[in-house]
Amino acid sequence: MYKPNYTITDELLGKIAKIESYRTQVDTSYILPEREVELRYRATVESAHSSTSIEGNPLNLKQVEKVLSSGQQLTRHQYAEIEVRNYKKALDFIDRRKQTKTPIVLGDILSIHKIIMNDLLPVGKVGVLRKNAIYITNQNDELEYTGPDAKSMVRELDQLLNWLNQADDVHPVVAAAILHFWFVSIHPFSDGNGRTTRVLTALFLGLNDYDFRGSLVLDSYYSVDKLEYYRSLSLSDNYAGRKSANLNPWLDYFVDGFLSAAKILSLEVSLLSNITIPSEKKRIATDDADLLSYAKQFGSISLAEAGDILVGVSERTIQRKLKKLVDDGYLEMSGSARDTKYLWKQ
Repeated sequence: MYKPNYTITDELLGKIAKIESYRTQVDTSYILPEREVELRYRATVESAHSSTSIEGNPLNLKQVEKVLSSGQQLTRHQYAEIEVRNYKKALDFIDRRKQTKTPIVLGDILSIHKIIMNDLLPVGKVGVLRKNAIYITNQNDELEYTGPDAKSMVRELDQLLNWLNQADDVHPVVAAAILHFWFVSIHPFSDGNGRTTRVLTALFLGLNDYDFRGSLVLDSYYSVDKLEYYRSLSLSDNYAGRKSANLNPWLDYFVDGFLSAAKILSLEVSLLSNITIPSEKKRIATDDADLLSYAKQFGSISLAEAGDILVGVSERTIQRKLKKLVDDGYLEMSGSARDTKYLWKQ
């Protein structure tokens, strides 16, 4: 069984302790439900923008927000718009998937890639492990990295998932860092590995209740200095070298980014929690936040759309949830019977 090569230094422990304190503050702060929905929505937009921009997407943050709130083509960059819409769909997928609390399996990886690369790769390569060798070159066409043989993809991913799902004694931040590094080093797909890696890392954190109310955005740290991000991942020019490499340089980089994102979110939550102090504090349920986030993005939500979001929840229960959100003043009903729409109430 693979055993990652790293050491938990006192410096790393200190940073993780700070992350823990920010997590406690974020998770226990009261925020008005509508503000929490807004916080999660902004995090989704920022993540879709940052992660795709790392791969060269030209859309700015404002353009990404417009693209995600409309089903129409808004710019001349059709490919770029598909990229950000797909990324948003992948984030929606992990929001639903993390509710199951079951370990990550190969099917999750294939599903994430299929969503991210839909209409961007030939059908035979979408959600399908690569069948050819992988050689990564730089702008000067110089070889920078050679991935593992295509025939070993399933074996390598199985090793990764076996380690990940048995790493109970590893702190979630450290485990997420190793997942990120190891998965992108395996490079299991012909394209879309970076985006899949970042979504998969977010899924792992969500499954371990370490995504800070679904509002933590790590991708912005990477996109600010893409060269530093890639440099930190490049601990060897081949897979065997990366598998045996000392991971501390990457852990330092990843934990620094995590700490930065947690601190920024903590400050934002502090501001939001001071907006009002109601006499009876109510935290919005995760299911309700998912429904409201969808309604905010698209202006409304139908019963069928709510069913796609809350997989496994009965239609009757979903109707009750939507009715309560109407009664609480977040949504308003339009239409009747099966044609009912629940509109986002501005």
